[in-house]
Amino acid sequence: MPTVIESPSENGRRFLTLPTRITIVVGILFVVSLSVMVFGLTTLSDYNRMMASYGRASENAYMGERLNRLISSAVMESRGIYHARSPDETRDFADRLDQNLDDIETVLAKWRKAGTATPEIGFEQLETRARKFIAVRRGLSRAAREQGPAAAEAIGLIDRPERMTFQSDIDRVVVATRHTLEVETARANSYRRDRAFSFLYFALASIAVTAGLTFWIVQHFILREIERVRVADEEREHLLNQLIESNTDLERFAHVASHDMQEPVRMVNIYSQMVAEDYKDRLDEKGRRYLGIISTSARRMHLMVQDLLRYSRLKNEPVEAAVVDLEDLMVHVRANLGQRLTDTGARIESGKLPQVSGNSVQLQRLLENLIGNAITYQPEGQTPVITVAAAEASGRWTVGVTDNGIGIAPENAETIFEAFRRLHTWDAYNGTGLGLSICRKIVERHGGKIWVEPAPGGGSRFCFTLGKVPDAATAPAVAA
Repeated sequence: MPTVIESPSENGRRFLTLPTRITIVVGILFVVSLSVMVFGLTTLSDYNRMMASYGRASENAYMGERLNRLISSAVMESRGIYHARSPDETRDFADRLDQNLDDIETVLAKWRKAGTATPEIGFEQLETRARKFIAVRRGLSRAAREQGPAAAEAIGLIDRPERMTFQSDIDRVVVATRHTLEVETARANSYRRDRAFSFLYFALASIAVTAGLTFWIVQHFILREIERVRVADEEREHLLNQLIESNTDLERFAHVASHDMQEPVRMVNIYSQMVAEDYKDRLDEKGRRYLGIISTSARRMHLMVQDLLRYSRLKNEPVEAAVVDLEDLMVHVRANLGQRLTDTGARIESGKLPQVSGNSVQLQRLLENLIGNAITYQPEGQTPVITVAAAEASGRWTVGVTDNGIGIAPENAETIFEAFRRLHTWDAYNGTGLGLSICRKIVERHGGKIWVEPAPGGGSRFCFTLGKVPDAATAPAVAA
């Protein structure tokens, strides 16, 4: 069979399980989402800075316009004082002038927080001239109240050059703030337009990448994994059907073969006995020995065929949900093993045994196999002593068959239950290798488990679990 060399990509893909692949793709999607978020946060931060600059420019422009209007209004109120026709009218103009001057001071206080008024004119210079303008106008207002319009006009004439310079500075500041506002407005509009397109392109690209990755995930991971699982399920179903068919054929073959072998084996056994009886005087020692081997092999074959039939029939035998009294069952077990008990002098001790739920025929076979093994596997010259006891545990009955035999090594505690597995030769201990396999199958068909453990003082203890009877007081016992 040629060796298949996997490509590096195929070899590496094997180690990328579905959760690992999905984790990688989710990580990529997370990076894309994080990039969108970072881009959005950066855009928002830049936009906030730009809007702050725009707000300052707008505030400067507003305060410049406001200051210019207040100064113009103060000049108009001053001129009203010059042309007042009565003391009351003079006081009215003077009051309005004082109010304008208060408003100018308020605007100056707010404007101080905005920094420089214009690159050419510092705020300190502008504020100095504004304070001087305010002081002169307040003096003009007092003079109008105390001395009349003529005195006020004289002060205004003296201050006219300084006022003209101050108003010129204010006009320049207003022009500068307007220009700054126009620049910031254009910049804000351009930024919003450019960033809107950039964000749109970036969002569309992210959506395209996400959609592509999602499609790729579905196509290469999920659908492929579903297809792989479907194919694996079909293969598993096919193999299961093949296994069921093979087991069925094997069981049918074992049953037919063992059934058909009974007659030839029986004939070999019968005729070997007839030869031994009819021709014993004509056979020499070697002939009698050969005939003994034939007879022994025939008996061994007969036992093996019988066990093989029992083993193959167990699958089809129903486990009736009947009440079985183990004490009554032990009476039948002792009767069936009576000859062996007499020949070996074996002693069976059993305490109070419970009623259990199961098939009486199969449970009797189970006990006969275990007790029969306990009688067989004994040191030479030792009298077998077998104890059968039961204890309740976890809602079930645990039955133990303890012997004083040769024991079982811990490493063989599981293998002895395998079919045709023998730890000793036929010459040492008779057996077919199916007895304990039959025991395990019987117990498992009753929903229990069976195991072996060393017995105190030597020997082995075989334990198995059986179901309890739901209501032993009212349920009728089934005779074995």
